[in-house]
Amino acid sequence: MRILHTYCLNYNIGDYALGIGVKNLLREYLDVDLIGETNLQGTVFNEYFIDVINRNYDLLVIGGGGIIHGAHWPNGWFWLIDKENISKIKIPFIVYGVGYNYFKDEQGIPPHGVEHLKETLAHAAYFSIRNDGSYERLKEQTGIDVPEIPDPGFFVHLNTYYERPEKEPYVILQLANDKPEYRFGKGDAYNSFVENIRAVVRAITPRCKVILAPHVLADVSLSEEVAQGLDNTAVWDFGKYAFDHSDKAVAWYQYAEYALAMRGHGQIVPICFNVPVISLENHPKHRGLMEKLGLAAYNISVHDPHFVDNCTALVQQLETNRDALRQQLKSINQRLHQDTRTAFEQIKERISLITI
Repeated sequence: MRILHTYCLNYNIGDYALGIGVKNLLREYLDVDLIGETNLQGTVFNEYFIDVINRNYDLLVIGGGGIIHGAHWPNGWFWLIDKENISKIKIPFIVYGVGYNYFKDEQGIPPHGVEHLKETLAHAAYFSIRNDGSYERLKEQTGIDVPEIPDPGFFVHLNTYYERPEKEPYVILQLANDKPEYRFGKGDAYNSFVENIRAVVRAITPRCKVILAPHVLADVSLSEEVAQGLDNTAVWDFGKYAFDHSDKAVAWYQYAEYALAMRGHGQIVPICFNVPVISLENHPKHRGLMEKLGLAAYNISVHDPHFVDNCTALVQQLETNRDALRQQLKSINQRLHQDTRTAFEQIKERISLITI
C-alpha cells in the first residue's frame, strides 16, 4: 500500500514527533510499501494535486495533531482544499486522531469551517478525534459525533529505539510561549508565571537537573528566562533537535525521571514511555487529556492562586509515588494500545470497501 501522510510540518517538535507515531502505526497495522508526506499547513489540495494523489497513492492520511484550529484559515481549519474538491479524491482517505485546538477565549470554528468539516466527514472512510476532550468540544459546537481514539503521539515508541541523550538523571520542563495572551492572560500574568515556575524549579534542582525543552521557536525565550541564573538547569539546543532531528528530542522524554509539560505532546510523549507527568494547564486539552487517562490529580492550572505551593507538593507526591505511577501508566498504555488496535480494525474494514 502506498500512503500519503499530510500533517503539520510547521516547526513544532511535538507535531513532528506525532508524525513518527502515525507512521509507526501505519506500518504496524497496514501493508505498507511506502509513506510519502506533505505539510498540511502549506500544501494546497487543488485539482492538479488531487490527480497526483489519485494516480500515485492508495490511501491518504490526514493528521493527527490539533488541526481543527485557525478561524482565519480559508476553510476554518488547516486542510487547504476547496469544499467541492473533497469528493474528487477517489482513493480512500482518513482523518486520524485530530484535535480541536481552539482556546477557551477564541470564538471557535467559524460557520464555513463547520460546513467544511461536515463535507470532509461525508467523504472520509474514517474520521476520528483525539482523546484530550476534543470529542466533547467538537460535538458541543458542531454536533459532529466521531470516534475518540488515542492521540498517535502515544506511539512514538512503537518498534523504535531512541538513544539515551544524558547519563545523569534529569527532569524535563516543557513550557509554551506561542499565543501568550491566551496561555497566561493579560497584564502581569506572564511575569507572575515566570517567577512561580522558577520557584518550582529551585525546589527540584537540589535533587535533579532540570532540562527545559522548547518545542517551537517562541518557547526558547521563555525557557531561557526561567533558567537564567538557576543552578543545575539547561535549555536544550532547539536548533539541534528541530525538526528533522525530532527523534532525538523524543529520546529526552523517554529517559527523564519525570516531566512537567505545558503542551499536549509534552504530556503524551513521556506517558507513552511510562514516564510520569505533571500537566501545566493553560489550554482545555491539557486537563482533558489527564482526565481521560485518569491522571487529573497531576494536573495544575497555571492560574492557580497557590501555584508554587501546590505544584511543589505535586512534585513531591510524584517523586514519592513514582514507581506506582509507572505501573499505572503501563496499564493506561495497554488500554491505549487496545483502543488503537480496534480503530485500525475499523479502518482496514472501511478502506477495503472503497473501490477506486
